[in-house]
Amino acid sequence: MGARVPQDVDLEDKLIYGLSPLRFGYVVVAALGVLSLWRLEAVPAGLRLLPCFVLAAGGALLAWGRWRGRPLDAWLLDLTVFARRNYRLCLSWRRRRRQSVVPLGAINGLGQRRWSDATAALDLTQAA
Repeated sequence: MGARVPQDVDLEDKLIYGLSPLRFGYVVVAALGVLSLWRLEAVPAGLRLLPCFVLAAGGALLAWGRWRGRPLDAWLLDLTVFARRNYRLCLSWRRRRRQSVVPLGAINGLGQRRWSDATAALDLTQAA
C-alpha cells in the first residue's frame, strides 16, 4: 500500500480574506490600534485622523503587501537583520575621538613611515 504525501504542505493556511493567521493578526492589531487612537477624545479629530490612517495603512500593507513574491513583513525582517549585523548604534552625547593605529610621530611629512620612531613609540619596556 503506497503512502500519499500532500502537495501543499509548505503553503500557509488561509483564514479570512485570503490571509494566514499571522497576517490576519496584523489586521486585528492595526484595527485595535486605530480604534484606541480614535477614542482619544483629548486630541482634536483632525490631529487623530493622520495617525489613524498611517496605522491602518501599515496594517494593511503588512497583511496584504507583497513585493517580488515575498510578504512585506519578511522584507522588513531581512532589512532589520541586515542593519543590525552591519551597523552599530552608538548613543553618546560626546563625540568619540578616532584613535590611530600607527602613532602620528612615526609618520613623517611625506607619508612614509620611519620604523625607528614607530618601534620606539611602541616599545613598552621603556615605559615601565
